[in-house]
Amino acid sequence: MADVQYFPPLDKCLADREGLISWKTAYRALCDLPTALRSVTLEHFLTSAEAIEILANPLTPFPEPSQPSKTRFDTRTAPIHVAQCGSGDYDLEQLKKDALWLAQTVKIEEEAALRIVIVERQERNKDKLVSTTVSTVESSVPGSGAFRASVLERSAADFGRSVGALGVGSVSGNEQARRDRVLELYLEERQAVLSISTELVGRHVIAIETESGAIGTWLHDLAARAVAEQHDRATCRESPTEAAKAKQDRRIHEQAFLSEAFKALRDCMERLDDSSRRPSVFGLEPGKQELYVSATLVYMTAILRIMVAHLHALDRLPEPTIMINWFTLMADCAFMQYLQPTPTLQNVETLQYLASLVSLAMLQLPKAVTRVSKVVNASRRAGARYPDLGDKLYIDDEACVKALNKIMYDAARNNFVLAAPAIHAWSLVAKLIRDGAERLRARREKPDRQGHEDGGSSDTETGDGITRRESSDGAETEIEKRWAWFHQPELEDARDDPARYWAVAAVDGMNVYGLIASCSGTVTAAYGAELIFPTALIARERLYELLREGLNLVGYDVSVVDALLAILSPDLPYKDGQRFGVLATRFLADTEVFRAAILDQATARYPYELSPLLRLCTALCSAKALHSGGPPQVVQILESLQTVTLMVPEHFRSYMLENEDENANALILTEDLAIFSPKRQETFYGESRFLMGREVREAEQEGARNVLLIPAGTPGMVIREDRPMVLTLRHPHSGLEYIGLVLSTLLPGNDLLPSTLGASETDKATAAEIITLITAVLTAALKQQEGPEEARFVLGRLGFALHDETDIVAVITNLFELELLAFIAQETGPGSLELCTACADFLAKLTHVSPERVWSFLARSSLVGLSGGASSLAAIVGAVEAQTGSFGFLAACAKLYADCMRDAVAGLVNRKGRSARAGGRFDSPMQGLDSTPERTVGLVLKGYTRAMLDVLRDMGSWRFGVVEEKGVVLRSVVETFERLLRWTYGLDVRAHQVAGNQKERMTAALVPAADAILDAFAPVAGDGATPLLDMIGATFAEALSVGDDLLPLVHREALIAQTRSLLRFLTRLLQTARTVEPQRALGLANQLLMAMPGLTVLYALDSAWKPDMLMFMTDLVRALACTAADPQPLLSSLSADAAKSFLSVMSDLDRPMRDFDLECDVWTFLTAALESRQQWFSMYLLTGTLPKDCLRTTTTTTNGTTDSKAKSLLNHALDELAKITEIVPARAKAMLRFVAAAQRTWVWATVTVRSYADFLKNTLAWMEEVQAPSRGPKDVDHEVSAGEHQAAAYLCDVLVLGLHAGLETGDMTVLNILTTSKLGFLTQHGVSVNAYNRSLHRNLSENLARKFVDVELTDFKRAAGNTADHGGFFTYDYELAETVLGYQALAWEGNGDRRTQGFAAELLRANMNLSLVDAQTNLLRSWGALATTLSECVGIEDAVQDPLIVTVKACLEANAEAGMDEPNATEVLQLRANVAFVVLSKLVGGGCAKPGMKELLVREVQGEKEQRRREPGAWDLVRMCPVDFDVTTAREDLRYYRTLLQIQFLAIRPHAYIPLTKPVKGDGKASLSAENASVLVDIVAKTVIPGFRALCGNLHAEDMAIASPADFSLIIALLQAVLAVQGIGIAHLPLATAIADSSLVRGALSLYSWADQLAEVMDDDPIYGEVAMTTLVALSGIPQVAEQMALQGVLLQLSGAKLSNYFRKPGGKGQWDEPVGLFAVIWTEGFLPLCLNLLSAVGPAIAGEVSAFLNSFPEQLKRAEEAFRSEGPESDGRRRQQHSGDVTLGLVREAQALVLITLTLQSDLARAAAEGITATDVAPLRYDLENARQEVGKLARSQRSLADKVVAVNERELVLLGSDSHDNELLRRVAEGVRGVMRCFGD
Repeated sequence: MADVQYFPPLDKCLADREGLISWKTAYRALCDLPTALRSVTLEHFLTSAEAIEILANPLTPFPEPSQPSKTRFDTRTAPIHVAQCGSGDYDLEQLKKDALWLAQTVKIEEEAALRIVIVERQERNKDKLVSTTVSTVESSVPGSGAFRASVLERSAADFGRSVGALGVGSVSGNEQARRDRVLELYLEERQAVLSISTELVGRHVIAIETESGAIGTWLHDLAARAVAEQHDRATCRESPTEAAKAKQDRRIHEQAFLSEAFKALRDCMERLDDSSRRPSVFGLEPGKQELYVSATLVYMTAILRIMVAHLHALDRLPEPTIMINWFTLMADCAFMQYLQPTPTLQNVETLQYLASLVSLAMLQLPKAVTRVSKVVNASRRAGARYPDLGDKLYIDDEACVKALNKIMYDAARNNFVLAAPAIHAWSLVAKLIRDGAERLRARREKPDRQGHEDGGSSDTETGDGITRRESSDGAETEIEKRWAWFHQPELEDARDDPARYWAVAAVDGMNVYGLIASCSGTVTAAYGAELIFPTALIARERLYELLREGLNLVGYDVSVVDALLAILSPDLPYKDGQRFGVLATRFLADTEVFRAAILDQATARYPYELSPLLRLCTALCSAKALHSGGPPQVVQILESLQTVTLMVPEHFRSYMLENEDENANALILTEDLAIFSPKRQETFYGESRFLMGREVREAEQEGARNVLLIPAGTPGMVIREDRPMVLTLRHPHSGLEYIGLVLSTLLPGNDLLPSTLGASETDKATAAEIITLITAVLTAALKQQEGPEEARFVLGRLGFALHDETDIVAVITNLFELELLAFIAQETGPGSLELCTACADFLAKLTHVSPERVWSFLARSSLVGLSGGASSLAAIVGAVEAQTGSFGFLAACAKLYADCMRDAVAGLVNRKGRSARAGGRFDSPMQGLDSTPERTVGLVLKGYTRAMLDVLRDMGSWRFGVVEEKGVVLRSVVETFERLLRWTYGLDVRAHQVAGNQKERMTAALVPAADAILDAFAPVAGDGATPLLDMIGATFAEALSVGDDLLPLVHREALIAQTRSLLRFLTRLLQTARTVEPQRALGLANQLLMAMPGLTVLYALDSAWKPDMLMFMTDLVRALACTAADPQPLLSSLSADAAKSFLSVMSDLDRPMRDFDLECDVWTFLTAALESRQQWFSMYLLTGTLPKDCLRTTTTTTNGTTDSKAKSLLNHALDELAKITEIVPARAKAMLRFVAAAQRTWVWATVTVRSYADFLKNTLAWMEEVQAPSRGPKDVDHEVSAGEHQAAAYLCDVLVLGLHAGLETGDMTVLNILTTSKLGFLTQHGVSVNAYNRSLHRNLSENLARKFVDVELTDFKRAAGNTADHGGFFTYDYELAETVLGYQALAWEGNGDRRTQGFAAELLRANMNLSLVDAQTNLLRSWGALATTLSECVGIEDAVQDPLIVTVKACLEANAEAGMDEPNATEVLQLRANVAFVVLSKLVGGGCAKPGMKELLVREVQGEKEQRRREPGAWDLVRMCPVDFDVTTAREDLRYYRTLLQIQFLAIRPHAYIPLTKPVKGDGKASLSAENASVLVDIVAKTVIPGFRALCGNLHAEDMAIASPADFSLIIALLQAVLAVQGIGIAHLPLATAIADSSLVRGALSLYSWADQLAEVMDDDPIYGEVAMTTLVALSGIPQVAEQMALQGVLLQLSGAKLSNYFRKPGGKGQWDEPVGLFAVIWTEGFLPLCLNLLSAVGPAIAGEVSAFLNSFPEQLKRAEEAFRSEGPESDGRRRQQHSGDVTLGLVREAQALVLITLTLQSDLARAAAEGITATDVAPLRYDLENARQEVGKLARSQRSLADKVVAVNERELVLLGSDSHDNELLRRVAEGVRGVMRCFGD
């Protein structure tokens, strides 16, 4: 691919050959990060020199205009580089004026302005489509409340108003509207540049801290380069003389960019406050003012983000100037606390928090603390001398510190809350300076105090609460001097202790810890998307550092813990990834500060304060494990708890104090202390005595680690002396056991109560936190190397302290069911909903550990109402969550549904493979169930699916407060639905599975649920729209919000993800419905057409969902055309302007981004539209104009010019394919398919194709370079070769259509190009389907069946409705196989250490191999069509004969070598046979006499050692065919064999019309070779004779289907062909011997004798009599056989047959009498030729018998005498009378035969005596020769008179007759027959 240019030449831009990539487009592409990393176009654009230059100056991307810039502009727009378009497609002068106006208005370079203007023109069609369609979409949403209920209503509505206000429909002609759009694009481009730069800087600065997927990619390199360039360019602008030095030591000037950012931010603030500083164009209208203000606020947000990133990368403290500038700016704007939102940007909270974070980051708290510590240490070492600390930074500058003091003091006094983090950080710095100064002062004062005590004197000066004493030399230390900086008078009441003042103000007055939590949540919510999450991570790290440094001041507190949890929380809700786990890892590693101050304190207060520890451990579960093996770190912490803190009863006295003199409150227990107390105190000593006894015994067994009681002698400490006391006791135990036991106390049947909480019962909120922790621990455990085992270990530890008859899973599920029933009964309490949500999340995670427990619970639970009662899911969602707008429980249930579906499929084989195990009496409940019956799985899935269908049906009426919750629900449900349909209807169900008499389909358990989905969305009857389809329309309308640039990227990602999932589901739904019942698919498609307006807008708004949308539209148009009825137009619901705009957008083919995969999807969709009878759509694609404009050559544009017909996509495809060697193979394949479909759809497209000679020549030249597939093991070669073969197949389709159309119109362009091309690849490899790897597939199938129970490879085979492209997923569903078989990890993945491949690799190889086989089959089909069409030109162009002969040979050889175990072997064999038959028939029909023609029957070649070997030919195929007429039982089985016989017949024919060749050596006479003669004899002996006999046997067996007359005719034709071979006389004797040995003559006579009876079942058609006579005539052509026939009395037997009596009836049987065959075949071509052959072979000896035979038909002879008379006798029938005087070819042949027979008999009678025959034995033939001579003589007199009388009798003769009655083949043949009769008379 050519490099992408930042600003291509103007002529290419305006001609749409190369589109401009706008910065906004590039940013949108980056938002889809995985796709962006693969985009070569985006890489080339962003790494171009121009783009790097702009990214290096993101704050001023477009420089101000200058004279050089004006010169460059004039050069670029000069006529020599671009000219005015004559067609009016663009107005160059208008573009130049707009560019100059923009440059002057906003003060940017002219070229940059021109680029923006061209972008506006480029996006005009998209803007027009959006503006004309958005309002239609919003008004068409079913149930108007559905769309209004969306939380994105305002965003979508604002977007709709904005695009509507633009008036884009007339933007090209309206200068004001056009320039308004240009202004908007300028703001968008400026913002996009800064956004891209911000993301690059952010990714660069966190690349080392996180394991980002972009590390090592081009984006990572670009980020590093952009950051370096930003520093360098900023340094050059700030201090050009230091530029060179900055290159060497960048760190010295790395803060130059920050200075520019401050200036840019101050400028933005001033423009917001003073409208006169804004560009004048934005102050004219209120709408423009609002646009500019909103854009400026967004721009400020990006500046703050890039500042946060740069500050994070600083390796030292900022300089004083930067600090003063920033904090002065913040002071001037009150730290942005009073920033006002705009109507379009109502949330400025994120911007405010970012400003607060920048203020915090500016202080660089950890570095500042380190710097102060160095000053303190240096002061201690240096005394009063100034310590050498290196560079002077802001903390070292007195003026800077004093300025900061004043700003911080004012902010605290004025309660600027957003300054609280910075104030708190500054208080910590001040505290550190204060403490250091006081320590040094105290150390210096100590000797002075000692002197005073000894009677000496000292000066004591007390001021400001601080005692200052100078050292012996009278000077202060450096740290003391710095502390003095803080005592400035401006601080007023804070002068005494400013550090304390600021700390109190921040912590108590401003609630800084609450602000930290809010800031973390807000910034994370705004920047939690994948592309922009570095901002959120950096923000959390800054806040984390503030918390850490503040622990010395505040310590452990509830607010501190809450703030810490907000920072450590793993990720955004409902995100799979945990991007912030690095902070949890850092926390666990910080044993000195954070862990000691927070975690150790939380464990020390446990379980008295249980919630903080639970929430903290939950957050820490996201930490990265130190080792891949073993339990997670949190488990290790909870398993090794050393103390318990609990509140004892008020009158507790069972302890003894220790070391009372030290006042340490130490104690020792004197009696056992129960951690859990009985629920019923009054019965504790009665009923519960046994329980306590058991507890004591267990305590003795477990020792000090028992969680039920604490043994006597345990040491501890009194924490609270007031009664009831709180004690901390040293008691090592397992926290997992404890929380498991605490959770069990909520069950009604439990007798214990946790006394450690100081409450009567554990509340539900705590229970929810416990279950949430368990879920988080399971998540962390599953990430370990032995994930499931580690998770089971955790579950075991949680239930270790429970009774033997229960476990933790049973406890949680019982709690869950109790709460579910409480919701149904409306008896819930506080925390019930949170508990249910936590339980649902736990069950979802449990499906990965012990899924059978989940199935067991769901089968008996009320969650979805399977037991026949009400559904608690519906009760909770409808009564609670729908009212609050928070759907956490629904989201959890949706995820549980998805996980259940995943496990249902994953267990299809796993459950069958488990051996049944009898349960033991003492088995532990943790052992669970061995397997869940498939019936249970099916019932649960069906019930759950119905519940989820109800959720989708009602979703449109719910208002989701959190966008991500709706996305989770919708994605989980529809993705599960898609998999259900794919794995139920998308698999190939074999015939025996359908019948159900052998093996049930593997996915049978999924069928009921899949049926429910299909019935809900595509009901069998009814055309009305279902509520589910209404929900779909509302969802698409909601997705319009992505067009709003102010929409947070997190919400944008959620919308895109849910829309893509919905599109994939709808695609699968259409495919399934089309497979199951086309009528249902049609009804569904017609309903989905209503969503097309919204889909067209969505297509134009973003590229992320284009692949899924194109797949959906592809299947939509196919579903619309799945019946014979005319399909609805795809764009019928759009206006004409909107439809045209959409087609224009579609025609861009993803230009300018050039995503080739997406472009291929576009071509696929366009091809489907052509093939699905979308006439309106097709016309535009093929002509470039709409149907209504086709009659007009030009159209008028909005600016008054004329617009010629736009370049069609067909022309574009042909232009691209003309360079086929330069484009991506996948593109070439897709475009070739489109061109072929275009020709099939519109006949005039063939004219266009034929006019592109370069396309035809270059594509044929490319095909000649295609290589045959290699036999090696490289799978990638197979994939590449499959693509090449498929492309060659599409090219053949293109050529065959062009050739056919050219032959019809007389255009020989394609034929001439084909004849000049070698066609070597097609002739040699076009019919080969030889890539099938038998060993691979056999071994895979056998190994799979051996390894897995009841599994076959075909279980994973895709059905017709679940197709995949060629590659690793083509035939077998890899995802299904991975899900089903993945539980055997070693077998599936293989062993890398031992270099053994698993089933995964083998399945991929098998799919790639089958892809190549399929591509070869498609090429065979397409080349066969081309070859058959090319064979029509045999008589036109001799050059086509040689490649066609080679093709026939290749077909024969390939069929001879093919194996029947190959896929579709029968179809492939038949395809090749058909090609060979058709092509050979044309070659033979054209009389082709090329040398290779004779070799088609059998060919001998010179082998090794001068031995000749025989290559497979037509005869070998017949000989090797396993099916023939003798063994077949069904007519279908004979199809291939019949074709082979036809080919063999045609292969014999050249031996008849091509002259014999003389031998090479000697002067011998040309004769038939012995080898060929032997083959011909074998054909008769082994094919003709057995075939005839088998057919006769089938007839006698009354199996008429496999003994058709056509089969007899084929056998007879073979015999006739053999006998017609030149030189066959040398084989007459062996042929006669074979015939005599087979009794073939007797069989033919027998068939003739039965013909009259067989005619009764053939509609009185004596067809089998005709067959018999044709056989006898053919056999009589061999003299030796004719003699045998004479000896057998063949004439006598024929005369005695009942069928012969038809000729004895009055008037005989003529050509117009029914049945026609009696005259045509039996008499004219049967009896008469047979008599002639007998007379010729036997001579006078048979004359009497012949005479008697013919005289036995007097009526027939009489009819023959009168056949040529103009008026027949009255006895003739009406039909005969109508045709009296007509001459037919049959009558002439009859006359000629009778004349010859009569003359021969007369000659034999004359020679009777000489031959030893009695003359009286030879009766004269009762045929009047003289009359025949006269009648025929009349015909011979005049050619014109004869022409008037000649008529055709049958269809064949009609063809010979033609349109010219005086010059045709039939007349010539009749005339030749007449002359032959006259020659018999000697005339």
